[in-house]
Amino acid sequence: MNFFIALLVSFLFGLGIYLILNRDIMKIAIGFGIMGHATNIFIVASGILQGEFVPIIITKINEYTTFIFGDDLASGIIAPIIEGTSEAGMYADPLTQALVLTAIVISFATTAVILTLIYHIDKEFETTDVNKLGRMKG
Repeated sequence: MNFFIALLVSFLFGLGIYLILNRDIMKIAIGFGIMGHATNIFIVASGILQGEFVPIIITKINEYTTFIFGDDLASGIIAPIIEGTSEAGMYADPLTQALVLTAIVISFATTAVILTLIYHIDKEFETTDVNKLGRMKG
């Protein structure tokens, strides 16, 4: 992983922890969002592959369905990795990108629910301070 990406991930994760330790509910929600983004950046950055194997299947194409098959059980290849050499360069693993895309959608929905709850808490109790909310009875 690139040094600057690792520095960015650690900075965002630290900023998220700093905001979570705050007393304001809105800052806590923003801190969880920032930590989620830092985790997504880390997962995408860890999916970068270097070397001669590419995570793209190009070995056989079925002429009836145009599906691409690359599994070769005899030689132990079950993943979509081609044999032989490829162009020199860096490639991104599509599996990590799909997982991060799913995580972004889930975090968007979760953030929407949390912000709705914060809005109703602020409207009902007229405060977003965790200590003041904890002292309220009833």
